[in-house]
Amino acid sequence: MGDPSLVDNTFGHGNQSLLNLILTGVATPNVFDYTRSIDGMDLVGVAKKNDVGFLTLLEALRYCKVGDFLKCPEYPIWIIGSESHLSLFFSTESSLCVSENSPFKVARAAFDTFDCEGNGFIPVTDLPNVLEKLDMVSEEEYVDFMKERLDPDSTGIILFPAFIEEFVPGALEKQDDAFQNKQFVVHHYNGLKQSNSDRKVVYRLGAAAIYMEYSQVMEASTAPTPLLRVLRTKWPTIEIDWQSQPSIS
Repeated sequence: MGDPSLVDNTFGHGNQSLLNLILTGVATPNVFDYTRSIDGMDLVGVAKKNDVGFLTLLEALRYCKVGDFLKCPEYPIWIIGSESHLSLFFSTESSLCVSENSPFKVARAAFDTFDCEGNGFIPVTDLPNVLEKLDMVSEEEYVDFMKERLDPDSTGIILFPAFIEEFVPGALEKQDDAFQNKQFVVHHYNGLKQSNSDRKVVYRLGAAAIYMEYSQVMEASTAPTPLLRVLRTKWPTIEIDWQSQPSIS
């Protein structure tokens, strides 16, 4: 059950339920996909792919994990959540929006249902539930075989890379292939007065690229600007050359 109030009682700002109401039409309090059950309590997230997306600095700080329904919207438009307010990031590059119906997205959503804290692994005992959610064979003999294959060292957990490579081979390498190493134009708009000189609406223009190679310098938590930290929660290898540096604060 979510917070019945849409406005924070302490600070007076709208909470996530209000933002989700504006974005999706439903005042759900969480940003992950579907509904998750933890200790008998149902936590309600986003039910389906949305027209406009949402990315947040809170994910870069590892306080939450935004689901694919908000990360991969119908159109390449994202609301950006900072520590103080909201701004807007968008592009005309339609390939930035990957269908949630791809095998990778379906498998990821099923895995994440049982990886509630976003640790990148699930208990091996949850494998039958994941397979059932994917409408795959979940008979005991097959499940035992897969447990041994995915957890050969009997650690009691199944890592996501091993899981996805087994059931969707090559999927990790194929993610974002449509625009890797390709440049495209992006825009950012911050509605605060200091970001709009002479009382004019100002959009910041940038040339973005998503690279094939990943390095530690591209960690979201260590990106040089808050906006880049947010964007790397969706595109870990994105770099942007801005005509003038935008701010989300």
